[in-house]
Amino acid sequence: MKLNRQKEMLSYIREKKTANNEELMHKFNISIQTLRRDLNILEEQGVVSKVYGGVVFNDSRESISSVSSVSERQSSNNEGKEYVGKLAAGMVQDGDVIFIDSGTTAYRMLHYMQYLKNVTVISHSIDVLQALRGVTNITGIGVGGVLDHNTGSFLMDTSLYNYNCNKAFISTVGISVSRGLTNTVLNEGAIKAAVMSHSAVRYIVADHSKFDVIAYNRFADFSKIDAIITDKCPEEKFINYFENNHIKLIY
Repeated sequence: MKLNRQKEMLSYIREKKTANNEELMHKFNISIQTLRRDLNILEEQGVVSKVYGGVVFNDSRESISSVSSVSERQSSNNEGKEYVGKLAAGMVQDGDVIFIDSGTTAYRMLHYMQYLKNVTVISHSIDVLQALRGVTNITGIGVGGVLDHNTGSFLMDTSLYNYNCNKAFISTVGISVSRGLTNTVLNEGAIKAAVMSHSAVRYIVADHSKFDVIAYNRFADFSKIDAIITDKCPEEKFINYFENNHIKLIY
């Protein structure tokens, strides 16, 4: 009986994409306590995500287990990544101390920061450090470590990271309502998490292809970020989730 109800409930939510609690209680003639137990089970299975006053169906397009090469990532959706970089640069002000992540989207913001004054950029990315060469108005600090040729970044012992930033710009492989922010390199994920814990404001920079994607390594949940910068408006379920969790969406 219980399993049948949960199966029927999942089918109903899948068809509707979203449903509120009152609707589900009336549809299945159950109490709010029973509904909460059912939704908890479905959420643990990863098929739905609870939001304020209701639930959404998790319709993820893909699951990723490995990272593409730097050249492959740099050549994909160049226009969208460039636009995200321009928007991200608009968040930086004179005198800021910022961290720029190793993703092939984040470093593009440097193209639009050359008019700023007294900005300090901290990064473990080869692309970021190369882009800073000759930009005399920006102080560059490279975070050392072992070079990962696949990601084009230095992997470090996060216990040695002691920099404080007022803003961090973090890339991600996947953005999922149910699974949070994910990537495919454990050491990279650890660096992202460490940087976010040392930053006053945390931005996620990601083009539209990262939404509804889940990679195997979850490096942060949405409580750890303040805003998401992207090139296109995501689906309504993301808009509602971000609004309910006080996350600014910039696109």
